[in-house]
Amino acid sequence: MSLLEFHSYNEYVDQFITLSDVRYLRNWDFQRKLIKNACGKSCLGGLLTEEEYHDRRQKELDMLKPRGMGESQLFGDFLNNNDRVLKQIAKRENMLLNKQLSTIIYLLMRSSNGLEVSGFIDLEQSLRESRFLSSKYFVDWKGVFEGTVKLKPGKHHLSHFDWYKNRVVYNDSDNFQVVDEGAHSLLMQHRGDHKMICVNTKCDCPASKNARRSMHASPIYGHAIFFDHIIRRIN
Repeated sequence: MSLLEFHSYNEYVDQFITLSDVRYLRNWDFQRKLIKNACGKSCLGGLLTEEEYHDRRQKELDMLKPRGMGESQLFGDFLNNNDRVLKQIAKRENMLLNKQLSTIIYLLMRSSNGLEVSGFIDLEQSLRESRFLSSKYFVDWKGVFEGTVKLKPGKHHLSHFDWYKNRVVYNDSDNFQVVDEGAHSLLMQHRGDHKMICVNTKCDCPASKNARRSMHASPIYGHAIFFDHIIRRIN
């Protein structure tokens, strides 16, 4: 397990919370405290303290230096498998970074402890920011394409829904502003050309025509949905 998959110590600790814990102890703050203080290393076989977590995560970042990424090199160049979802991301990367295309990807993930999370990710922002190790929400995309790291929805993405906590978080990104409008469930407004994009797959409203939807399946990512918006230039 790479610590680069987690963007906070609480996210790391949550990986040790099981489906049974959720059923019997609904208070997540109490559950974290129980794991960190009462359980500790003796029963979890290696739960790191917060200090150890930050120290080891920094060492993992340091191991990635120097990145060796040229300005024209793409993360997709490291793709070494036939995963259909990863192949679709690699296919879009150049157009994304050149601002010809803006893509939102929807992922529904089940963790090893049985807990489900889902989310919408601004693909261009994640790929662009991750070219810099100093990025707060760095993703090891080289590892993602090599199959050693798994891309996961995070609480910093456009949306993040925890199915067992029944808690949803929305965030604006560099390319999209989240618009919550009841019947549509969720709309994303592109910041460049101001087009509205409906990400409700069951909706057939005018905003749903502003992005091409496609679904691709893989053993790693299940059924991922891509919303591809061709950016309209405004003079």
